[in-house]
Amino acid sequence: MKVTKEELISFLEEKVLTPAENHPKSNLTIKRKIRATRMRLNQLKSALKVEGFFWSAMATDNGIDSYAKISGIGAPTFEDVRIEFKNKCGRK
Repeated sequence: MKVTKEELISFLEEKVLTPAENHPKSNLTIKRKIRATRMRLNQLKSALKVEGFFWSAMATDNGIDSYAKISGIGAPTFEDVRIEFKNKCGRK
């Protein structure tokens, strides 16, 4: 994996976290979920850990709830960028 932790987090910030947080219909629950995700991402030690978090987050109950809430307002989600994220990580 040639991509850095910082590049992956910046990608997620630009494509998902910031647009969802700033969406006109974003409520307090969504903003809290985004802040928690952001804190968790920044605690991770490597690009490989960020990649692992990305894939596992979508499969958890909390991740599924986040998807439902965020997609429900029409904001971007991890699921929306998964192919681009996968390519960024050098996966086929």
